[in-house]
Amino acid sequence: MSERSAAWTEYLAAAQRLDTVRREAADVASAEAAALAAARDELPTVQAQLSLQANRLVASAGRVGAPAPVLLPGPSEQHVAAQAVTGGPAVALAALRQARATLEVTDGSLARFGGTTGRGLPRNLLIYAPLSLTVLVVQLALAGLADAGARLFYLLVGGLSLALLAFATGWVLVGLVFPKGSRTAPLGAVTCFAPVLLAAALYALG
Repeated sequence: MSERSAAWTEYLAAAQRLDTVRREAADVASAEAAALAAARDELPTVQAQLSLQANRLVASAGRVGAPAPVLLPGPSEQHVAAQAVTGGPAVALAALRQARATLEVTDGSLARFGGTTGRGLPRNLLIYAPLSLTVLVVQLALAGLADAGARLFYLLVGGLSLALLAFATGWVLVGLVFPKGSRTAPLGAVTCFAPVLLAAALYALG
């Protein structure tokens, strides 16, 4: 192969490599432009969801008498957010979509809290609390009739048995009285078992 042919072959190979690089750069630029456009379309939706969710969080806190949550990001949160979108429009778009998915999950949780469950908390206490008080009175009466050596046994074992019965009774009654509402089982369990355990602990420590 002559020097002229070798030079021409080398030139063609270089031209092909250059064309490949140019095409790849064009594809990258096109993908970034598309990601940037999609991110700009996504951003107003996420902002609107954040604003709506902030109002719902404040309203939910007000319903239960809790202080309004701090919703403005601090310096550390801003730093983390800035790092999350470092890497170009594609990374920013992915972060926005992840934020939107998180907001949708949180919206579902807020809807459940603000709906039936939120209203069911004070309502169901009207059933669980009297049962818990009855258990506590019976527990203390049984313990008072027992010998001093067996008193803690009656307070703890007898009280827990009665508390379990009260919780089961309350759970059934809530379902019968409020068939469309949440039975708030964690609330019922705490209401029924906490006084029993507290009474036994106070006696043991005393």
